[in-house]
Amino acid sequence: MEVKEELLSLDLEDSDYLYRIRRDDRIIYVSISPDLVPKSDRTNGPKVLSHLKRIPRWSDCWRTLTVEKTPNGILSEVDRFLPHSLAEHHISGQYYNLLNLTRIRRISDRVSLVSQNHRKCMLKIARFEHELEALSTEIRAYSILQAHHSTLAPTFLGYVYEEEENRVIGFLMEVLQGYHPHLRDQQLCKDAIQEFHEIGIVHGDPNKYNILVEGDTAKFIDFEEATFWDDYDFGKSIEEEGHNLIRSLTDTSGLGNYGF
Repeated sequence: MEVKEELLSLDLEDSDYLYRIRRDDRIIYVSISPDLVPKSDRTNGPKVLSHLKRIPRWSDCWRTLTVEKTPNGILSEVDRFLPHSLAEHHISGQYYNLLNLTRIRRISDRVSLVSQNHRKCMLKIARFEHELEALSTEIRAYSILQAHHSTLAPTFLGYVYEEEENRVIGFLMEVLQGYHPHLRDQQLCKDAIQEFHEIGIVHGDPNKYNILVEGDTAKFIDFEEATFWDDYDFGKSIEEEGHNLIRSLTDTSGLGNYGF
């Protein structure tokens, strides 16, 4: 029976290429020397897979494969590194298998509108290990908001994992309705930011495209750059946030607009 494979994500550095691949009902990772995939093919999913399938041990059962070009030929090492996963879970909640979610629309490399059992949700993931820190920061912010029963952000719906529940690589959140704020909405936005500060959160990126106005409430998304009450520069961050908000509300560049 033919194995179905699909390139999901890539991270290309000078020293290595990292690929995230779906193989049937599994998610696997490949780290490969750049000179093993031609530059013209390195971002083309079918062409990347055609090159990878020629690599020794490609058809074996593994979670990660590290491939290097040596004087003695191509060396493939199985499971030299582990698949990444979130170390700490700040919020109790449901766990959802990534492969059971149906993608409706891509928002960005890491954010998608998905369907979970006929319910529309926003999915945010860390595709690779270096994206986990930002994801963890955002989840910590949601945990604080949840503890204070705040309605100024989407509802956190649960964790998303690859293959096993201990491989958490993302989360689901509520889909917000509304519009991005105008200058006339600045007081709603200031009130929300003030509430964040009172419970120990500085949002960190009050871009107007990270805000949706629903009724008489401004709701914020994307807490990846948040700082917290126990961070050494928390006070300075509070002072800067108000100024950044006003600049954002008057900005017409469209920077940061992913159509969320």
